[in-house]
Amino acid sequence: MKFPLIGKKLQDNPAILGLVIIVILLFGLLLHEYLLDNLTVIFEPGSSRQDDFRIAVIHCLLAGYLPAAYFYLIRGTRNNIDELEKVLEPINVLTPINIGKRPLIFWGLVGMMGAVFTTYLTASSFWDPSNWNPEVWWHRGLGLFAGFWIGCFIFAVLDSSERVSRLADRIKKVNLLDLSPLSPFVNQGLLTILLMIGFVSIYSLFLLEPGQWPAVVILVSLTIPLALFGLLLPVRGVHRLIHEAKQGELQWTRERIRQSRELLHSVPPEESSGRMGDLEAYLRLIEDVPEWPFQSSTVVRVVFYLLIPIASWFGGLLIEGMLELIWSI
Repeated sequence: MKFPLIGKKLQDNPAILGLVIIVILLFGLLLHEYLLDNLTVIFEPGSSRQDDFRIAVIHCLLAGYLPAAYFYLIRGTRNNIDELEKVLEPINVLTPINIGKRPLIFWGLVGMMGAVFTTYLTASSFWDPSNWNPEVWWHRGLGLFAGFWIGCFIFAVLDSSERVSRLADRIKKVNLLDLSPLSPFVNQGLLTILLMIGFVSIYSLFLLEPGQWPAVVILVSLTIPLALFGLLLPVRGVHRLIHEAKQGELQWTRERIRQSRELLHSVPPEESSGRMGDLEAYLRLIEDVPEWPFQSSTVVRVVFYLLIPIASWFGGLLIEGMLELIWSI
């Protein structure tokens, strides 16, 4: 009875889940190397096994991060939908967020196939177990595990973004002068791009290994556009809603201005000029309303997120330099 409860708590606390997986895998990797008496060989300066060991460590990080990112996305989607319930009609209508197991497994298998393919882009890319040392066994096995969760995560991004986008159909009226109630749509997109950039940040550590450049370049070139797409997909429905509301308000205001012009000669000049001034000011105000519910702070956050992989790579270089200095002493 306790094990399902523990699993439920870990899913509800994705950061803890990720840390637990990483700690267990790193401990298992080190214990395995210790039992095989390989630690002295791995940490010996200039050892050819260091590269494979570092790759195995990065795979341990990915194997912990990806399940955590998946469950964090599910939890964040649930929270954003709960927040949107305040403005949705009809009220008290539950929005399902459960993901089907069959498409999830299918996408997981697709991710595993992608993991196999990426190994053929590296210098040590052949699937010949007879030539594998223990470190290669670790990062080959963990590569398949991480590939499965990459597929699950990508499907969860597409599925949850589409669900959130469709909720715009249940919003009957948009206040163009106050778009803050629509912020959960933007938060869903920001959550998606943050989790994707977190994956890229860990994967960019492979740049420390010369033979991994092709795989990293291809994956980053695919992930960054997908992350930006993930930012826009949840707000697609509300963008359409804002556009329609804005065009309707502009049409109404222009019609009122036209009617006011026809009445200019029947009212005092002071009253007519004041009324026309108010309508023209309101027209300019509506024209300035953005059709995408993004603010300047949203753009700043996206730029900051995109800089995280660069910081991660420089941090990896710094740590590697410090370790090499320690080993040379």
